[in-house]
Amino acid sequence: MHARNGLPVTQRSAVVVVVDRLGAGWLGPYGNTWIETPGFNRLASQSLLFETALSDSAELSSYYRSVWAGQHARANSCDGSNSLSALLTSTAVETHLLTDCQQLTGFPFVSDFDRLTEVPCMAVDSNAETMGDTQLARLFATAADAVLDSQEPFCLWVHANGLSGPWDGPLELREQFAEDDDPSAPGFVEVPERRLDHGFDPDWLLGIQHACAGQVVLLDACLEVLVDAIDASRVADNSLLIVTSPRGFPLGEHHRVGACDHALFGELIQVPLLCRLPEGKSASVRERGLIQPTSLYDTLADWFDVLERPPSHWANSMLLPSEEIATFRDRGFSVATGHQAVRTPGWFLSTSQEGQHQLFVKPDDRWEVNDVASRREDVVELLLEVLHDARRKRHGEPLEELAQVLVDGPE
Repeated sequence: MHARNGLPVTQRSAVVVVVDRLGAGWLGPYGNTWIETPGFNRLASQSLLFETALSDSAELSSYYRSVWAGQHARANSCDGSNSLSALLTSTAVETHLLTDCQQLTGFPFVSDFDRLTEVPCMAVDSNAETMGDTQLARLFATAADAVLDSQEPFCLWVHANGLSGPWDGPLELREQFAEDDDPSAPGFVEVPERRLDHGFDPDWLLGIQHACAGQVVLLDACLEVLVDAIDASRVADNSLLIVTSPRGFPLGEHHRVGACDHALFGELIQVPLLCRLPEGKSASVRERGLIQPTSLYDTLADWFDVLERPPSHWANSMLLPSEEIATFRDRGFSVATGHQAVRTPGWFLSTSQEGQHQLFVKPDDRWEVNDVASRREDVVELLLEVLHDARRKRHGEPLEELAQVLVDGPE
């Protein structure tokens, strides 16, 4: 048993909340100042928060290969690790998957869970009258009941369609963001998806942004319900809580709205990641190292003392002291159909199969608006070599040390 975990396995539990299409930039703890998210703010004050969590794929199936099988989407091949649920079942931890995403139920490794609860995603054509009538509220209420009914040790995995599901929050949630001279908030529930041309209507985009903000407010309230249930349960003092997302939702940045393609920019791949430990350990701590979805696998396996592999660039447990693994958190990779990207402390490179390279200075260029690829071809070449190094390695194999300019950024 790992001394840092303290409790015996039989007295530990975990709740993982994955909300699809929730980008980090929409939440107060990640710097958003115009959307009130008191639930996320409170959770952040109790948690270890990762400032730069990068999804390794914009595709949901690849994301879940990463977190359930522990295999990075960029790695050339698997390292033979067991599925997370299989590992936990071997220690008598009850695993429970709860979701409103029908697509997810057909993924590999779902059958390894002891229980599967499907919350129907209701077809709707108008906004709900109250928050309690929404899809998110139904899902999180079911999750709260599951926590209260579970017997330790357990691992409850909650996957919410989130912003990829119906935008059915009450209209007043989006109306609160409109200024006096803004157009009325749009009353739609369908998830928007569109490539923007140079002549797009800015009022249309503003309405979409307000509608999305309303859904974030709804999500925040729903999350509070679940956190309150955990705090009121028998596992309140010995449970691990992780809240994250597999991918964000572009809202006009780089002329994209929604899931129109897989171009890898920060609004799509930078996601929230909060890890709340018992007894207030690491509360309000902000970790700056780069971390990716495979680390969820290592963290939960570590929490239940079944971790079978050492930390690496590909994955490392959030329970490890940051000084022990700082060298493994200096880069992150993302892949999607026709696209790949690499992030280091000083740079972010996004590439396409057409050979287009876009380079941005990090962390200064947060929204990736100033492409400097033509001025720093030397950095582009170095980052392409970092990508090539990862592509030819198996998961877990050591990666080459970064050139100092990739760590320090521009002079």
